[in-house]
Amino acid sequence: MKQPPKDIFIGRSWHRVLYADTDAMGIVYNGTYFRFFERAREAYLRQRGLLYTTMEARGLMTPLTEAFAHYYSSFHYDDLIAMECWVADIKRASFCFEYRLFLEETPAETKVAGYTILAVMDRASRKIIKIPGWVLVAIGDKVEPKPLEEKPL
Repeated sequence: MKQPPKDIFIGRSWHRVLYADTDAMGIVYNGTYFRFFERAREAYLRQRGLLYTTMEARGLMTPLTEAFAHYYSSFHYDDLIAMECWVADIKRASFCFEYRLFLEETPAETKVAGYTILAVMDRASRKIIKIPGWVLVAIGDKVEPKPLEEKPL
């Protein structure tokens, strides 16, 4: 199972599983994990000092171009999910986030892992563009991260 690299910034956030996150079998519905990935990605960017609203205000959008999840085992209602997120690859006009989700009390056991690839798009023209330098600086390891968000109770 994928473990994050040791030499890069790893964002960490948490989610307490809601009843609405689960399906008729009482486990987290498979499509819900992509929402968890988004939450982890937003937390990563926030910890790096870059808000998505700032990117939009500066004329950028980052549409998802690819998403993948591997389900090793299930989460259930009221589980506290720890979510790790990191930038795994940066290309000219896109970047890839990888994710690892696990129970807070058993960090060695990855329950779900995956990745998403996002392109960088000019909001006005809706054309894919080269990643601006200010975004590269924010997602790179040259910026001191902000403190982790608080864990939910």
